[in-house]
Amino acid sequence: MRRRELDDDEQEPLIDSQTKEQEVKHWDVFRNKPRKVDSGSTAESKYIDSGVKVLKVFTIIFTFIVVLAMAVISKGTLLFMTSQIKKNMTRPYCKKGVEQQFVVSLPEEERVVWIWFVMFAYMVPELGTFIRSVRIIFFKKWKYPSVWEFLWLFLTESLPAIGSAILVFVILPELDVIKGAMLTNAVCFIPGFVAFFSRNPHSLNSTLKMVIDIFAIVAQASAFVVWPLIEGNPRLYIIPVSVIFISFGWWENFASEKSPITFISNLGMIKKEFKNDTYFIYCILAPWKCLLFLTTTVVAFIIMEGDSNLLFENFLDAFKSHSINVTEIEAVVGGAEINYTDAVATGFGTVIETSYWTPISVWLINIMATYICYAFGKFSCKIMIQTFSFAFPINLTVPVLLTALIAMCGEFNKDECAYADIIPEYLFFKTPQFKYLNSFIAQEYSWIWLIWLLSQTWITIHIWTNSNEKLASTEKLFFRPMYDAYLIDQSIALNRRRTQDNPNKLNPSSATDPLDINKDKITRIYGCGTMWHETKEEMVEFLKSIFRMDEDQCAHRLVRNYLQYNLPSYYEFETHILFDDAYVRTSQEDQDPHVNQYVLDLIESVSVAASEVHRTNVQIRPPIIYPTPYGGRLVWTLPGKTKMIAHLKDKAKIRAKKKMVSSYVYVLSLGLQYLQFFRTNESLIYFIKEYVTPIIMENDELTPDRIPIISENTYILALDGDIDFQPQAVHLLVDYMKKNKTLGAACGRIHPIGSGAMAWYQMFEYAVGHWLQKATEHVIGCVLCSPGCFSLFRAKALMDDNVMAKYTTVSEEPRHFVQYDQGEDRWLCTLLLQRGYRVEYSAASDAYTHCPEGFNEFYNQRRRWMPSTTANIMDLLNDYQHIVKINDNISRPYILYQIVLMIGTAIGPGTIFLMLVGAFVAAFKLDQWQSFAWNLVPILIFVVVCATCKSDTQLFFAGVISGIYGLIMMAVLIGVMMQIEDDGWLAPSSLFFFCIGLEFIITAIMHPQEFYCLKYGVIYYVTVPSMYMLLVIYSIFNMNNVSWGTREVTVVPKPQAQAQAQKGAKKEEKKPEAKEDKHKIYSFFGSNKDNGGSFEFSCGGLFKILCCTLQQNGEENQMLKGIQASLVQLQQKLDYIERNQFAIELPEPRRTTIRRPTTHIEGSRASKASIRNSTAQMRNSLMEMDEEDDDDDSILTPSDEVEENSWFYDGELIRSEFHIQKTYLQLEPIGFVFLIFFAALMLVQFLAMIYHRFGTYSQIMANTTIDWDLFESDNVENMTEEQILEKDPLKIIKKLARLQGINDDDDDTEADVARRNTVHTLALNKQKEVKPVIESLDKAFHARIAKIENSDAEDKDLPVPRKTILAIGKRRETVVERRKSQMPEFTNIPSHFENLGNDDRGGGITFDNPAFEEVNI
Repeated sequence: MRRRELDDDEQEPLIDSQTKEQEVKHWDVFRNKPRKVDSGSTAESKYIDSGVKVLKVFTIIFTFIVVLAMAVISKGTLLFMTSQIKKNMTRPYCKKGVEQQFVVSLPEEERVVWIWFVMFAYMVPELGTFIRSVRIIFFKKWKYPSVWEFLWLFLTESLPAIGSAILVFVILPELDVIKGAMLTNAVCFIPGFVAFFSRNPHSLNSTLKMVIDIFAIVAQASAFVVWPLIEGNPRLYIIPVSVIFISFGWWENFASEKSPITFISNLGMIKKEFKNDTYFIYCILAPWKCLLFLTTTVVAFIIMEGDSNLLFENFLDAFKSHSINVTEIEAVVGGAEINYTDAVATGFGTVIETSYWTPISVWLINIMATYICYAFGKFSCKIMIQTFSFAFPINLTVPVLLTALIAMCGEFNKDECAYADIIPEYLFFKTPQFKYLNSFIAQEYSWIWLIWLLSQTWITIHIWTNSNEKLASTEKLFFRPMYDAYLIDQSIALNRRRTQDNPNKLNPSSATDPLDINKDKITRIYGCGTMWHETKEEMVEFLKSIFRMDEDQCAHRLVRNYLQYNLPSYYEFETHILFDDAYVRTSQEDQDPHVNQYVLDLIESVSVAASEVHRTNVQIRPPIIYPTPYGGRLVWTLPGKTKMIAHLKDKAKIRAKKKMVSSYVYVLSLGLQYLQFFRTNESLIYFIKEYVTPIIMENDELTPDRIPIISENTYILALDGDIDFQPQAVHLLVDYMKKNKTLGAACGRIHPIGSGAMAWYQMFEYAVGHWLQKATEHVIGCVLCSPGCFSLFRAKALMDDNVMAKYTTVSEEPRHFVQYDQGEDRWLCTLLLQRGYRVEYSAASDAYTHCPEGFNEFYNQRRRWMPSTTANIMDLLNDYQHIVKINDNISRPYILYQIVLMIGTAIGPGTIFLMLVGAFVAAFKLDQWQSFAWNLVPILIFVVVCATCKSDTQLFFAGVISGIYGLIMMAVLIGVMMQIEDDGWLAPSSLFFFCIGLEFIITAIMHPQEFYCLKYGVIYYVTVPSMYMLLVIYSIFNMNNVSWGTREVTVVPKPQAQAQAQKGAKKEEKKPEAKEDKHKIYSFFGSNKDNGGSFEFSCGGLFKILCCTLQQNGEENQMLKGIQASLVQLQQKLDYIERNQFAIELPEPRRTTIRRPTTHIEGSRASKASIRNSTAQMRNSLMEMDEEDDDDDSILTPSDEVEENSWFYDGELIRSEFHIQKTYLQLEPIGFVFLIFFAALMLVQFLAMIYHRFGTYSQIMANTTIDWDLFESDNVENMTEEQILEKDPLKIIKKLARLQGINDDDDDTEADVARRNTVHTLALNKQKEVKPVIESLDKAFHARIAKIENSDAEDKDLPVPRKTILAIGKRRETVVERRKSQMPEFTNIPSHFENLGNDDRGGGITFDNPAFEEVNI
């Protein structure tokens, strides 16, 4: 590729990066080796990896057991239900404790109920198909299918419905359960026939495969006649019709595009992908199949019995308890071959009552077992364990079922009471002959079933080897959206897609070189981190993550280039660091700025981070420095040959504090520049003219057809300057991107790290937010914010219309400053959603970032986030009609969910305030208004402070009030407990309180890795008033502040004398202008010439406070006083007229004794005896009070305290009895509505969390490989060379390419003191020749290979077994031979990374990225 020519000042590096060898003195041989410290992502992965592998083993075994058990139960319960359908079914009846024999005949009502439940079992998966189809139709994009597609699918789905009805109502009732179970292995005739004609005759071993195909077809066809001939039952001759109709439903899955027959080949191409249009057809076919199945059943009973009225006449009676006659018969000797219908009755018997729960229970077990088998079978295919946990149990289903049925039927024939405690005495399977059971293996019928089983295994051989992409969708796994209700094992085996591309499989023996694949589809990741003023420790954590990515990418590249393996996870990586405000100036006019201390810390941290990652002292070459129009650029080449470029932004030339601006890197590489961050037009013109235009005009390879492909497979990894993550976390996000092409962004689980109360608060807040909020958004719609600290964005989505161009808009309106600049990541996600892209959340992709540890820093951060979040959500809701229309993943219910959340956010402060008012009443025994006042005072104080004082003062008051509220909340908690005790555990508020706590506990249990966050919920609780009231107030009053608010650092301070002089000069300049505008400004805020005062206060020149004011007399004031006096006189006259005209004389109240007063008695409840004893005393008191003045009516009018008490006395005080009333707990309607509101919200989030946890678990299992002792010599001795390399080539390469130990540095730093050989190693190194230090992973790999091949090193000193080294050598020989024969002119692997500077350290051809140069071997 042509190298881009740079400007002179950019082409020449400012600093030579050649590493100078330093002479080491003989006496200075001591070393300072980095000690391994596990923290953040490293510490987490250390303890989790082994546990995940154990969990994967458990998952494999458990899934195998579940699939096998559920398939056996499903088919067994089906045979049990069909055993009760045959007319006049008579079987022995168990009656314990008696010697007589009894038989029971099933009445018509019993038959009918089992017939209907068999039909209901068929309708369950059809109902599931209908619901799924309706959901797709309503929430996804689709088009009307063609008439031909509809008719064809109508035929292929209707025939299986007819065949299934014939099977369960005609054939299975006539066969015993053993023969019926065997027959289920013979429903693959049509798929086998189509597979034979789809076979490519020119493929490898095609002749042998076609011979086996013929054998399988003949074996399946033998089932047409075997049972009819053996049983001699004419009804069984309909078996061919049923079997062919059923198998016709799966034939399209076996049509291959490689078939020599044109029709089958075209059909295979059409049916390769399941389109959403098909769901429209299934929406019609699902109810049609149920109707057709019912019609076939009715016709079958009319043909067999001449009438089908029993199905409808006895319908209601069938689902009730009914009587069954039990008849005693004369003793007979025999087993199942006895015809109990002809048995002689003795005339004695009894009547028993059936239970309608028996058929219901069997039906529920059947449908649940069938669905669980299907769900776990699909789960095993998703997580790539289908060989052992899917194919194996499916093929074992019928053998295990037969074994169980033979054992059960044998026991039943010996003793009809064998299963009386489990199964009702009048029900059992239709058992075969007793003699047949004793000699099952010897009979001729067993071997014919074995042939059917083997033929089915051959026809469905693809389920053993057909892999798919990880976490593939249902449409990619199965040909039909649902399963068959009766033949679950055959259904999911035949329905499993037969032709599926396998992107995860290595292809080492392919004749096509892996480098010849479409290079535009290679995954390219640009890690774009933003640095501001991070500490050195935070920079090291960020750089360690980059070095881990560098090492991982190098391993992928060596496997791909050196071993020639097609790795599906292969990617190219490049790091860009955008350093905001990287320069300092002595003055605004300074034209020669210098890099600040943070840039110097970054340069020093590179080698420190490299040494910690590679666990040895690593000296990275100093960066090459280039001046650029926006500031400067530092370019490093890392040990894995990936580039790391730091863009030093000068805020005098380029817009600062735009965190997501890093996404421009990819846009720049394609020559499509949307960047609008330059402050001067000259810089922008220079950048486009000198940088963008040559790329567009002179890069002939970059055609318009290639750009969409490249952009679809290129991703921007947005990072913060203190982020800590593992490469696996990035791979998980990339898997999400590859799985769904409409995915615009994906984010991981962000773990805040830090110390102190604020960090602990954020740990709980982040945990709950990810557990419930983000998981719910992912499940029911889209994630609204993919945080910029660790997210992956698709470049194609960023380049779409109204995304990057609108994102880079310079804020001009007040709303823009809030929505655009205060939350860039959320704003970008809003634009993606408005363009129809999806945003997802991967809980398994962990990243760790430092969070604000100080109260002020935290408040300033949230002050920036809160308005931005509200503004973006409101923008989304206002445009919901367009978004619902264009975005398949956002529906109206999801919009309703967001509206509910927005309402909750709006009323949140008020809700918390009222909660505090009620809590004060319960905790401190205050009345409502006193509690209201006590809570209102601090809020009003804080509002006044926010309105009048600076930010620092506001934060001080916020901290003080938050501390006070924290102490109060502890007392409130006690009050809440007391209130719960008074109201009872079943009160709505009490139930809600405990349900919330239980939800958090269950959620934390389902997140075991983050369970520790639950303890920080106490801090979250005590800070609720601060975070939901004070923070909201602070954010509202500081919306005009658009600064970041975190890590704010001033520029280089000026000398104090000079600063004071300049400040004084500026004041003198502003005095005349201020005097002129003084009158206007004061008039605007209420001050004028008529106002005077002794003390004046001003707040930032915004307004003025006058204390001890006096009103100056003026003409206008005199006139206003006169008018006021006239109005007062007029009002007095009107009042006098009203009193005289409308006054009503009221009679003087009489002083009489109240005959039925109501006395409120405080205190605990008194007994009737104590009340009667005190009657005389109360009578005397009342008589004395009646003689007194009646002005004091305390008895008639109880006090407020008395009214609030729950005990009342109502009656004549002179009587000897009291009427006691109890006031029950009253339900407040408004409070109850709030409880229902939030309870429904929490329920939705809880269910969505469970669903998302299952998806996360599947993702973890799909990406976990079980490889316990791959590097133990004993475990690789029995493996071939290819098996060794295919097992885990990346792990092998990483061990061979590590820098630790390659420079003859011992690895016993962490060894026991008694076993260390440090001094001995130093002595040996003194005698050795000084060799060039190897600091490249490629060189380390080749040096280690050469060292192992050319020396007789002991096996214990090798990083991998010797046989693995031999396998690598043999593989390399094969690669070289293939290269010589097929690629004689093997050239370099082209790269698509943009060259960001020349490196004169090497000669020859210059590559875009040296990471993709040809490896010299």
